[in-house]
Amino acid sequence: MRTWKPISRGLLLPFRHPLLLALSVGYSALLYAAGTLAGFLDIRNPYWVVSAGGLLLLSPIYHALLLPAIAFALNEKRTDWRSVLGEAQNHFPRLLLGEIVVGAAVIAGGLLLLIPGIYFGMRLIYYKQVIVFGRASTIAALRESLSVTREWRSTSWLFLGLAGIYGCAVGLDVLLIALAPILAVHVGTVIGTGLVLTWMNTLVTFTYVAQVDST
Repeated sequence: MRTWKPISRGLLLPFRHPLLLALSVGYSALLYAAGTLAGFLDIRNPYWVVSAGGLLLLSPIYHALLLPAIAFALNEKRTDWRSVLGEAQNHFPRLLLGEIVVGAAVIAGGLLLLIPGIYFGMRLIYYKQVIVFGRASTIAALRESLSVTREWRSTSWLFLGLAGIYGCAVGLDVLLIALAPILAVHVGTVIGTGLVLTWMNTLVTFTYVAQVDST
């Protein structure tokens, strides 16, 4: 892990390893399709169960496959998909439970005020990496994430990095809606979201390993 390239190289990762981008775009397309039925927070809509259930089930599968592939790519190794798929079966129940716990914490914090929701999200942001790379239980992963993110400077820089990626994506999405035909908007949103997801997961994974290696 200490041989990883500088973090700026992460921007090129989806293009140097197209399977990462393909996996993220596929995940984005499924979520986008589910979101057309009902928003993920639109509880009063009867189709909300489909959207929320799809997110809960797809996210653990996606991250169980993507995070190890990112680690292989950052170490400039060919992804061993057989081992990744085998480990994904073990990671799924713990990632699913973590998705429920963290999602509930973020939503509860967001209902109080925006800042508590962001705070809980950032403090628990590494739980997926701890489960996938450390093979920890869900509770142990949540505790480890809280421990790793105690240093506020590095956590603040991570937040700014994620916010910057997300902000650029939103800006491009607004521009696309204003200038492009509706079909191009749909396709561009799916591909753009997949790219952003790959970048964000690469950034979080990179910083997690850097934090662990420095302790």
